[in-house]
Amino acid sequence: MKKHSLVDIQNLLQEKVVEDRSKNSRLEEIKAEIKSLNLDNISTFFGRKEINELPNILAHNEKIDNIIQGTYNKGQGILVSTNRRLIFIDKGLLYGLKVEDFPLDKISSILYETGLIFGTVKIHTTGNIATIENVEKSSARKFAEFVRDKSSRPKDPATQIKPEPSILDQLEKLGKLKENGILTDLEFSEQKKKLLEKL
Repeated sequence: MKKHSLVDIQNLLQEKVVEDRSKNSRLEEIKAEIKSLNLDNISTFFGRKEINELPNILAHNEKIDNIIQGTYNKGQGILVSTNRRLIFIDKGLLYGLKVEDFPLDKISSILYETGLIFGTVKIHTTGNIATIENVEKSSARKFAEFVRDKSSRPKDPATQIKPEPSILDQLEKLGKLKENGILTDLEFSEQKKKLLEKL
């Protein structure tokens, strides 16, 4: 077993303090985001254990735009909508943390059903239907309509990922660059070899 020097231990403790401050700062940002959403049941979210897990789950530039509470796969948790995905988070007492995400581009449709008091949100993805039950009735409708509206908007061209050209297309472009005198024979041969290795 390796012995740690006092300096090593101090450095580890200092890193832990910096990491904890960063997480607390991110948690405060997330809570401010949720508060700014002006949701009906906003006060009930802040007591949830799942909110405290969000700094560990969300990417740095990921923003929350809606949130509901419900039951999924027998676990009580929250369904969070972000600018990138839907995420169901369940922080149980005995079994720990369960997280399932649904990328927005994989969602084919989202439906809701309402009963007397509670509603259900159904997320349809390729080959899967996730059913979030026991959602407050008006929240189920608002959340589903919000996600449906967000999914139907035209994608921002700046955020769309363009597919990489095929190797044959790249070879064709290399040939044109050589023809136009932009690439030397040696540069052309090197680039061609790299592309052919990918086949």
